[in-house]
Amino acid sequence: MGLPMVALVGRPNTGKSTLFNRLVGGRRAVVSEREKTTRDRNYGEVEWGAKRFFLVDTGGLLPDREASDLDRLVARQVRAAAEEADLVLFLVDGKTGPLTIDLELARGFRRRGNGFLVVVNKEDAMRDPSAVHEFLALGLGEPVAVSAAHGTGVGDLLDEIVRRLPEKGEPPVEEGTVRIGIVGRPNVGKSSLVNAYLQEERMVVSEEPGTTRDTVDSVLRWKGRPITLVDTAGLRRRSRVQDDIEYYSMLRALRAIEGSDVVFLLIDATEPIGKQDAHVASIADRLGRGIAVLLNKTDLPLERPVEELRDEVHRRMPFLSYAPVVAVSAATRKGIGKALDLALMIDEERKRTIPTSELNKIVEWAAERNPPPVGRRPNKIYYAVQTGTAPPTFLFFVKESGAITPEYRRYLVRSIREKIPFTGTPVIVNVREKK
Repeated sequence: MGLPMVALVGRPNTGKSTLFNRLVGGRRAVVSEREKTTRDRNYGEVEWGAKRFFLVDTGGLLPDREASDLDRLVARQVRAAAEEADLVLFLVDGKTGPLTIDLELARGFRRRGNGFLVVVNKEDAMRDPSAVHEFLALGLGEPVAVSAAHGTGVGDLLDEIVRRLPEKGEPPVEEGTVRIGIVGRPNVGKSSLVNAYLQEERMVVSEEPGTTRDTVDSVLRWKGRPITLVDTAGLRRRSRVQDDIEYYSMLRALRAIEGSDVVFLLIDATEPIGKQDAHVASIADRLGRGIAVLLNKTDLPLERPVEELRDEVHRRMPFLSYAPVVAVSAATRKGIGKALDLALMIDEERKRTIPTSELNKIVEWAAERNPPPVGRRPNKIYYAVQTGTAPPTFLFFVKESGAITPEYRRYLVRSIREKIPFTGTPVIVNVREKK
């Protein structure tokens, strides 16, 4: 289930974040000449040819004798990523040649036995192109040379990556199955909710946060529709992931979100809504998954009425204004059927298409109410078309695309939703100049 995972590892300042940005097609990782800039991990989806994979950027590795306590924490998480990944890209610096630290790190990786691909960065700065073969001394196979900064050799690297990635064998899935990923902070009741749906103790339930370490699939039928529930480990903000096991769990939960049609964001109604809940929600939103927010434990005494909690969800997470919020109790099974009804409805909304004529009536109405921003010359929206579903995606043809601000794109999304709500699903608006 889910996409193959590729981890990008190496010592500090070899250009991991630059290569990550090059591969995912955007400046999503912080890039600096200063060593050890990346303490956290970045995640991005890469598509090359007919294959897609999940790319994980990691912090720089140092030998234990040179590492601070923080460096050791980073190293544990990097090694966890390497063990979880289907393929590891070991990035080295072609300008400096293989250093003692590279040899030490390679020795440690060889003991783990994962699939490794040595990537020699800064090819443009190498004294001699044949020097790339010096990295054969790492004992991890034939290296591939690139320049992450200039893009040289990146196509060949991607060819080699997709050649080495395993074919993810998808289990047989009944037609019309809706995959629901159940995500949230630790100890909000995710496994209890799955047990409530299955009416059996399928999952281990414990008061100790973080009991679930892996993703688990369970299948049921609801009103004649097949549904797969994916219970995941509790996600925390990445800066708070303290051990290898939790990091494994987070990577698997991210892949579970990627492999879901609809995500149930489970929130403990007895606790304040925090940044961790927003972080989990933002992952599902960025990946374009349908989302419903479930306020769990509403059978317990609450400090505020459920209606106030619903308002609080949308106030703390305004980007989720489109997501329905439903009160449930995994312990008493209250509201869990309504949540499944919502999931089926959201799945239909994700696949909904608008006739072009109807869409352009909305466009005309929106442009008259609030004309597009003026750039170097008067701007105009000519027309729009729907270019995709799951999530619904629209392309607006305009006179001057550079003048269309992010705020105006959000206005266009709101305008579409005023006429067609697209409940529970993100809506994407792209713009292009009409030549």
